[in-house]
Amino acid sequence: MSENEMPQGADSIVKEDSEKIQNRFREEMESFLSGYEDNSKPRILVAGATGCGKSTLCNLVFNREVCAAGPGTPVTRGVRKITRPEIPVIVYDSEGYETGARFSDRSDGEESAGQKYCDLIMNAVEKERIDLVWYCISAPGSRVTDVDISLIKQFRSLKKPVAVVLTQIDVATEEDCEELKKTIAGEVDGPNPEEGRKIAIFESTNDSGITVPEGLDELYAWSLAHLEESRRDAFVISCHRGFDEKYRIARKWVSAAATAAAGTAFSPVPFSDAAVITPIQLALFAKTLALWNMADFEKILGTGIAEVTMPLIGKSLAGNLIKLIPGAGSVIGGIINAGVAGSLTYGTGMALNKSCRILNEKLLEGSVTADTIREIFSSETLRACAEKYVQERRDSGSAISGEQQSS
Repeated sequence: MSENEMPQGADSIVKEDSEKIQNRFREEMESFLSGYEDNSKPRILVAGATGCGKSTLCNLVFNREVCAAGPGTPVTRGVRKITRPEIPVIVYDSEGYETGARFSDRSDGEESAGQKYCDLIMNAVEKERIDLVWYCISAPGSRVTDVDISLIKQFRSLKKPVAVVLTQIDVATEEDCEELKKTIAGEVDGPNPEEGRKIAIFESTNDSGITVPEGLDELYAWSLAHLEESRRDAFVISCHRGFDEKYRIARKWVSAAATAAAGTAFSPVPFSDAAVITPIQLALFAKTLALWNMADFEKILGTGIAEVTMPLIGKSLAGNLIKLIPGAGSVIGGIINAGVAGSLTYGTGMALNKSCRILNEKLLEGSVTADTIREIFSSETLRACAEKYVQERRDSGSAISGEQQSS
């Protein structure tokens, strides 16, 4: 039997186990995501006038439906706390205020509609310990109200990072947008603001064909930079963007798991219990899949395509772990040494990380089909990629001496 040949009967056993592995992946992903307690999730408030596109902005940033949205008609009431099990972030969606309302327009001592909205929003900010504010102003409206300016200033007085987002720019002129930016900066920053204190202003549109210099990717980067470090990973997991950051986080996890695996030898015997995937590898793969938003792929791609994905990944990973073991046929019933365990974990972990990135990039291009998924996550593709990363680990000197041998 050649060095990388599968032992007799292993192929059929791996096929039988792929469903078990798929279920274990889902359980582990759910466990990983549920591990983010509310007090460890980023808290983002989306505020602004009625109908200015708050819900739509939120959905665009996360690249999935987080807030219910409807054209021209507000669909939220009060300030809603929105959580979803597959997204470790909390969004506070406010109902907005009518643009005709002013901050102070009553002569009878009663609070104006604008003042009531300000009070409602500021109560939520203080009570819920908001981390960031995305303040929306409709670009086609060509108007900044005193309610807008008052709230933005109040957020800043509380040291809350606030970004202004001009929404719906696809139905506004460039001149209108520039005029709005000048008005906002003049009212909020004053005549001579310090460079680091200038209000951040971004633009958003539903039209992917419109180039926006300071758009959603820039808002994402600004938000990430203004979150506490302990909450950044959760924000990255929640967004279908920022692929460089996702890849970096996954690589950090892979390195840690490989180091842990290299500390202990393991036996590949129990095929009937998730093939040769160890608890360390199972947790790593599940975290990586969650990071790349595979937990809700069914909602993104539709059931027909999504149901192909997880069984294929499980089968490919399980099969490749045993095929990548040097002298696989001679070690069944024996022990895989710690050096090999570390390299296997690193190689397969990085192969999964890269494949998930490719799939997400194709998803943004709108070119994902069942055949695309089969190609990206095929056993052959993952194995070739894993072998490359195993060699990378060996070349870097991270592998334990003597890992070429099995014991």
